[in-house]
Amino acid sequence: MLERIKNHIREFWFSYQLSSLAIYFITIRGSYTFLDFIDLLIHEPGHLIFSLFGEFIQFLGGTLMQIILPLSMAIIFFIRGNKYWTQVFLFWLGHNFINISVYVDDANKMKLRIIGGAHDWNWILNRIGFIEYAEEIALVFVGMAIVSFLFMFFIPYFMREYDKIDLV
Repeated sequence: MLERIKNHIREFWFSYQLSSLAIYFITIRGSYTFLDFIDLLIHEPGHLIFSLFGEFIQFLGGTLMQIILPLSMAIIFFIRGNKYWTQVFLFWLGHNFINISVYVDDANKMKLRIIGGAHDWNWILNRIGFIEYAEEIALVFVGMAIVSFLFMFFIPYFMREYDKIDLV
């Protein structure tokens, strides 16, 4: 029995560490952290990249980049069999969903300081006629963060052997 508990702890220790951080970020939702700065560095180039596809996608591009980058990295590392990096990128995806939820929630309040002019989600939700649902849409993103964190936690069930931590 004791050996079984030791094996469980060994297999899930990284999940417990990241889950503690996930709970922390959910509870301080709306407070600016260093990770939000990194998210912003990913968000802003997304507008430029997605501007090739028209105005609507350009406004959505920052958010799309915040989702596509960590999700694609998580998939790549999952396919390669690296649990640690898969979990790191699923954690980052969840954090991005929290970050996005704060931005969406602000769409009809307009209290956040915005870089570069227009408030993306105010523009998007006004354009599609959903501005009055900003808070509900923000909660959907919080739910997506929780789902991402749950997938992150249970990665050891899907992948039995931890790889050494490396990027190769």
